[in-house]
Amino acid sequence: MFEEMFGVKVPVIGVIHLLPLPGAPFYEGASVQEISEKAVSDAKVMADNGVNGLIIENFGDKMFQKTVGPETVAAMTYISKDIKNQVKIPIGLCALQSDAISSIAIAKAVQGAFVRVPYYTETSVVDAGTMESIAAAALRYRKFLGSDVKIFADVHIKHSYPLMQRPIEYAAEDSYHRGMADAIIITGRKTGGDTNPDDIKRVREALPEVPLVVGSGVTKENVERYISMVDAIIIATGLNYDGKVEAGPDPTRIRSFTNKIKAFRE
Repeated sequence: MFEEMFGVKVPVIGVIHLLPLPGAPFYEGASVQEISEKAVSDAKVMADNGVNGLIIENFGDKMFQKTVGPETVAAMTYISKDIKNQVKIPIGLCALQSDAISSIAIAKAVQGAFVRVPYYTETSVVDAGTMESIAAAALRYRKFLGSDVKIFADVHIKHSYPLMQRPIEYAAEDSYHRGMADAIIITGRKTGGDTNPDDIKRVREALPEVPLVVGSGVTKENVERYISMVDAIIIATGLNYDGKVEAGPDPTRIRSFTNKIKAFRE
């Protein structure tokens, strides 16, 4: 699936962390056009330096709501369309906290290839409250829209505590087979935090057929721990200046990382 979508094996998927959007606590009055110009600039830096796909995420809107408002959907659609028009790599959507319905709607409007859903199956306790499974609603909404967007679902995602304290491979099995996710994402404890290779290994061994993604903490220095076990890499912090989540994408770090992945592919 990933090679068909992104054109390469083990694609590198960067993340566009949007500035605060209208209505968010840290929003300071910038026009959506100005926010979009920054996002497009970041997207070009990533695409021009070897990143194979992008996730557009309202990262600046913390504290996140369980679902976003129409003002956020409007802004993310505007920005995503601008990015889609300027780069030639697949884009995906992630409306935080975990609004699969809005993500699917935006992806349908702008011809996005996939959505990331942080809380897809199971029930988790997070800082926004309790997040419940949205898989059934997301699958029906995708069908209703006649969309072919792929669903990349996290299991035991960072910043959360699943109420079902069971092995991660059991959660992944339910998300993939019962929740019909198109890919499974495994992350560490926090944004930019290392993903435990043992978690990846357990899911890979239990579910060899599952398209598997490592979703946090990957760097040029540690990528060897993951690359033989995964089908794709989501990376944001590791591509930024000084490896800081709040910094913008660093062309030198991006080229260095993507060149290393190219060598692994070969």
